[in-house]
Amino acid sequence: MAIARRVVLAALAAPGLAAAGEEAVLELHGAIAPPAPRRLSLSQIDAIGRVELVTHTPWTIGPQRFAGLPVGQLLEAVGARGRTMRAVALNDYAVSMPIAEAVAAGAFMATHQDGAPIPVRLRGPFWIIFPWSQRPELENATTRGRAVWQLQRIDIA
Repeated sequence: MAIARRVVLAALAAPGLAAAGEEAVLELHGAIAPPAPRRLSLSQIDAIGRVELVTHTPWTIGPQRFAGLPVGQLLEAVGARGRTMRAVALNDYAVSMPIAEAVAAGAFMATHQDGAPIPVRLRGPFWIIFPWSQRPELENATTRGRAVWQLQRIDIA
């Protein structure tokens, strides 16, 4: 089997990546209210309170219309009790950030872009973004590094 084919097959088997007809799932672990760990589907996340954010990103052209929810609202909904969150992507890219800093910066978990769920090939199914258009001071390497796309897991400590 060619290496490229193995990579695609491994990605299809990755947790958090939905098969055809299934919803994407976000895993939450660590210091959250029971039951922990928890797996939330896209529809469960949207039910927490979907709102829109229009912003440019460093990786797209022009303003983009995202829907999802503020990270602070997601963490409150799962009873997060920690001070740090570690966001892990499908490719195992991971970044830790103080929850208070992420919330103060307006961290937003996008679940939709231009009215549709975000496909994996376009940085989905979940993408932590920031309101760069509204807050130019967030245009820095730290915030860009915290903008995890293809998010599959959040660990709270």
